[in-house]
Amino acid sequence: MPQKLTERAVKALKPPKAGARTIWDGSLTGFGVRVFAPTGRRPEGARSFFMNYRVDGFERRYTIGSFPEWSCEAARIEAKALRQRIDRGEDPALEKRERRTAPTVADLADRYRLEHLPRKAASSQTNDWAMIEKEILPRLGRKKVVDIHQGDITALHEAISARGTPVRANRVLAVASKMFALALKPAKGEAECWRDQAQGNPCKGIERNQEEGHERFFSEAELAALSDALDAYPTRSTADCVRLIMLSGCRPGEAMLATWDQFATEPGFWVKPSSQTKQRKTHRLPLSPAALELLARVRGMRDKAGSRAAGNDFVFPGQKRGEPLKQLRTVWQTVSDAASVALWASSKDAKVAAVVADLSRGIGREPTRAECEAEAGRRKVSLPPDLTDARLYDLRHTFASVGAGGGLSLQIIGRLLGHTQQRTTQRYAHLADDPLREAATKIAAVIAGAGKSDGKIVPMTSRR
Repeated sequence: MPQKLTERAVKALKPPKAGARTIWDGSLTGFGVRVFAPTGRRPEGARSFFMNYRVDGFERRYTIGSFPEWSCEAARIEAKALRQRIDRGEDPALEKRERRTAPTVADLADRYRLEHLPRKAASSQTNDWAMIEKEILPRLGRKKVVDIHQGDITALHEAISARGTPVRANRVLAVASKMFALALKPAKGEAECWRDQAQGNPCKGIERNQEEGHERFFSEAELAALSDALDAYPTRSTADCVRLIMLSGCRPGEAMLATWDQFATEPGFWVKPSSQTKQRKTHRLPLSPAALELLARVRGMRDKAGSRAAGNDFVFPGQKRGEPLKQLRTVWQTVSDAASVALWASSKDAKVAAVVADLSRGIGREPTRAECEAEAGRRKVSLPPDLTDARLYDLRHTFASVGAGGGLSLQIIGRLLGHTQQRTTQRYAHLADDPLREAATKIAAVIAGAGKSDGKIVPMTSRR
């Protein structure tokens, strides 16, 4: 008759020469220990506690753990708990196997990439996947989807915020929330959800960082300096891509993905396909003469070089054949730095202008922004604000601001930018007040000067 297993008895078990032998416990049905043949790593033979049971006529074996990591008494207590679960109709071994094969956050990221990303614009797809790869997967990728709790997501959000990037933390949180929303639904071809509805979305209820709208509009002097810097930039393809953004107000991603057939569909218009616009709708944008002239020049250069293949090729090709430009960070950094130096050189402050002029004479070329800043520091000259805070996307904001300042309605500006929501265009509403303020000033000046002996009535409009 089997005896009750004890610590000493388990330790004293002699391993077989090959395979394994099973020793049952005499006090608890189904509880036992297996001792395995010696190996180089375990010459005394490994020992493992288990629990055997039957479900619907099928025998199951649940491995509790290895000896001596598990003491005999601790294994027996665990076996009793398993027996209670079995008596309630549960199947611990099956649940353990399902848990071992349960999808991880990395699996969920792949599902997000296949099921959700294709419905977004190309630029959004790139941004979302970059956040998943750089922020979410390094922290949570190996964890099971069912094990993620709100504390995990809060820690992720706080870690990114602590780096001084609160807006990015909010964007990562939004992507993670959509990922876990997918987990609450079965994947294609599956019947079960990846996460129980009772668990919910672990991203819900996490407080977002406060965001302040970034509104940076270029002045005429800044636009002129940027334009000159683009003319001097050595790589024409990237410089022309930035110039198209400047002249059309398009999103950078739309310009990089532009193909010649989008301009050939309707002469004078840029017909952006829904797959490349943020609003997921076709956007028909009329082009200005300056934008059309730019495209004609780019087309002419491409035709002259014999590099434009017939068909659906990119207006601004990348380094690899058949691919578009991948990024504009380099050109924008170089151009904005050069424009900053040009603005300092033409500054009304003689001390500021002298910094650039003296450096140019001394080194025989245009100085860099870093060289100007270093020289200004030595002279204790305070340089005026430059374009280091400016983003490429601010060219789009400036396009809208020029239209609002010129008296165009917000509806027209929204249509030019491809906005589908009126509230998106509303950010430019205050700029539309400038021409009204100027008109009000002129009217008030006329009224205030009326009847005064030394006052002159200024006509509201010039007469021809």
